[in-house]
Order: sequence, then C-alpha cells, then structure tokens
Amino acid sequence: MKKDLLYVMYMGGPDSIEGIEEFLFNLFSDRTIIDFHIGGTLQTFIAKKIAKKRSKKVAPEYEKLGGCSPQLPYLKSLLEKIKPAYQASTGRELVTDIGMCYYHPYIEDSVKTHENTDYENIIVTTMYPQYSYTTTGVCFDRFYKAQNLKKEPKIIKHWHMNETYNKCIADRIMNAAQKLGKDISQCHIQFSAHSLPEYTVQKGDKYTLHIKEQMEKLAAMTNPRSYGLSYQSRTGPVKWVGPYTDKELERLTEEKTDNIIVVPISFVSDHIETLIELDEQYIPHVTEAGLNIVRIESLNDSDDFSDAFLNVITH
Repeated sequence: MKKDLLYVMYMGGPDSIEGIEEFLFNLFSDRTIIDFHIGGTLQTFIAKKIAKKRSKKVAPEYEKLGGCSPQLPYLKSLLEKIKPAYQASTGRELVTDIGMCYYHPYIEDSVKTHENTDYENIIVTTMYPQYSYTTTGVCFDRFYKAQNLKKEPKIIKHWHMNETYNKCIADRIMNAAQKLGKDISQCHIQFSAHSLPEYTVQKGDKYTLHIKEQMEKLAAMTNPRSYGLSYQSRTGPVKWVGPYTDKELERLTEEKTDNIIVVPISFVSDHIETLIELDEQYIPHVTEAGLNIVRIESLNDSDDFSDAFLNVITH
C-alpha cells in the first residue's frame, strides 16, 4: 500500500518537571518569538536566568497537570484517530510524525527521519489555526532549514476559517450555554487568544486579523447576546497585545455581566493557559462575585475534532 506522510508541528512543552527549565530557556532565548531588544548574546544570558527562576515558579502548576504538558499526548492521540479514516477515504496509509519548536521531539531531529522514504504525498501543517510568524512562521522556518525530503510537500499555514473545525467550537459554545441553563441569546462570549508582542503586529503579522475573522465567524454561527475579544498569557519585559483577559473579566464583573462563556479561541488543546490560567486564576474571581461563567471544553483529541482535522489536511 502506498504511503502518505502527515508532519505536524507545534510549540512543545516539558515532558517532566526536570524538563521545564530547558523548555523555558528555548522559549525565552528565541528572539523571533520574544525579542528583548538587547542583542542575542545578552538575551541568551537573560533567558537562562528567567528559565531557572520561572521553572521553580511554574513547577507546581505542571504538578497539577500530572508533571508534564498534556500537549504532546493529546496530539499523538489525535493523529492516531485520523489514520483509519484517511486510509478509508484515500486508499493510502497515513504515516504521522510530530516536530516541536521548544522541546522534544524537536523539528530539526524528527523531520530528518523521513529523508530516505518515498511517500506518495507529504502534508505539513501546524496545530496553530491562525497564522503568526512567532508560531507557524517559526515552525516552518525550522522545517525548511532541516528538511531534505524527496517530494515537495503540501503546505497548510493556517486553517482558522475551516467550517468543520469552527463547528466543533460552535457546538461547544452551545453546550456551554446549556450548562449555564440559558439560551445562547442570553449569554456573553468572551473570546480569549494567546497574546503576542505589540511590535510583531506593528510589523504586519496576520495573527490578530485571523483571530478577529474567526471570532466574527463563530459569533455569526452562534448568535450570542454579546461578545468580546481579549488576550492572555503575556510574559517578559515587552508590551503585549491587549486588552488582557484578566482585566476584561474584571470589567465584566464590575458591570455585572452575567452568563459568560469563555472561548480560548487560539488553543486547540488544554495546557497551562486553559487549565491553570483561565480555570484557576481568572474564572474563579467572576464566580466569587456571584456571576455565572463557564469555559468551553477544549478540542483536545475528541472525535469531532479528529474529523475536523482530517478535513483540514484533505481539503
């Protein structure tokens, strides 16, 4: 049977408490994602200091997640799920592999294992639905530098407007309204995306445009009472895109906005940003004020998302 390769890239996350410092150092030393504007040598030095300090601070948070990031296990499970359906629809076996930017398995290592294999088709994408140079762009830069594949791959750099993918999110929004015991027309949706440095947007990065496009699409699909957009997970000594999710939830609380549905629009799987930052640090303050709020379930390795991701790579 002929074989196709699906190569998927993502940020990566530590697979143990001991791996946190390595992950954080790789992240903070990469000037394409966070540039402290102090030069490469000095940023590397500062990154070591930050990684050492922050690894101790976030270790308890990773302990709550089982001692590692759930990102890679979810992705492996998702890719296993799409293999039978892919073979049934194409008549070809699907070989899948993963490459990460900031932790094992690194893109530079895993992509080289496919250099001597003859694939009928090669598909390369990331788990970032919206394009940003700081995420998707960095992944593909590393891929192009490392790869020496025999066949020209099909490249998918963004998929934020894919219908089946957005239906997964829309369905979860409607389920969240049911959990609140309300019709969606009585609910406010707070879309929360991972922030990025403002200077990146000023250089013409498309990320915030893609986020807003997808937000409008989801709002049209669900018809809530109202909706808004904010950004989370800022870190480091640079100015980040706002408004910030924690501040927006504070504002909504002060205004007594009830029946809030939080949609982490840029995250396809659970990680610290959803399980800790949103669920433990932000949302409880709203609940304590006597207001109703719920976060939608993440896509993770769910059956409907596996169907949607299959649609992403085959259309």
